[in-house]
Amino acid sequence: MIREPAFAGQFYEANPQKLRAQIEICFKGKLGPKSMPGRQASPIIAAVIPHAGYVYSGQCAAHAYKAIAESGKPDTIVLLCPSHTGMGPSVSVYPDGKWKTPLGEVPVDSEFVNKMLAYSKKASPDEIAHRSEHAIEVHLPFLQYLFKDFKIVPICMKGIKVLEEANDIVSGILNAAYELKRKVLVIASSDFTHYGESFMYTPYKANQIKKVEALDKKAIGFIEKFREIDLLKHVVQNNATICGYAPITAAIIYARSMKSKSVRLLKYYTSAEITGDSKNFVAYASMVFDKNEGKAKKGK
Repeated sequence: MIREPAFAGQFYEANPQKLRAQIEICFKGKLGPKSMPGRQASPIIAAVIPHAGYVYSGQCAAHAYKAIAESGKPDTIVLLCPSHTGMGPSVSVYPDGKWKTPLGEVPVDSEFVNKMLAYSKKASPDEIAHRSEHAIEVHLPFLQYLFKDFKIVPICMKGIKVLEEANDIVSGILNAAYELKRKVLVIASSDFTHYGESFMYTPYKANQIKKVEALDKKAIGFIEKFREIDLLKHVVQNNATICGYAPITAAIIYARSMKSKSVRLLKYYTSAEITGDSKNFVAYASMVFDKNEGKAKKGK
């Protein structure tokens, strides 16, 4: 089963050479890390990375990908994304086959998927939710640019019973990683506040960038302190338009289970800095969870 690219030529370049050049611009641009990945640094076990078009969020994403590249290649990358289409079950795990981009094909770690699903009560094998979903696809060219011979586990979360589903899927990830002895990286795919008339559910009036930044800063603070329950309360109480709050919740739980004690905000900006449009914009953040040296553990 091949999952064909649905957003090549829209969110990122469809031509392989132009796509590689576009990724390099993301690393070297004025809002990016301003350099390509260098020598090995702190091990990373999880990350929060935006998923908009590369023109908008690519430079923000490059900060996390630079840190990930310097952390070393994982065996399996679990990509958690929100559902923008509403298709499929509450937690949809792409079961097997490959995902194709202009840079080639990436295999799904079907052995990991099967192990994980054996421990999960909430997740379902499903490819329908992933057909027209961009929030995992846009990460793959970055990963392909950085690594060879890695496998992925794509998971789409609707965020219906967030804590139950996040704890359930993390248990499956931990058990599968433990039994298969996989080095796993978890990526929570999420943009932050969506603002303006283009996003009818936005809680603020026009031209309130500082207000949006304050709202996001509060959410980021909860992530930095591993306080997923407070993050979810924040989303509800403020009608916060963080699209990937469910994947972020799972990433926090996973990182804490792996004894991570450090979360770093690498970059935050809004698309207004790219477009100049302060009436309609989206905020982006790149964050990484550092690994605490120690042995892997089984899930509960």
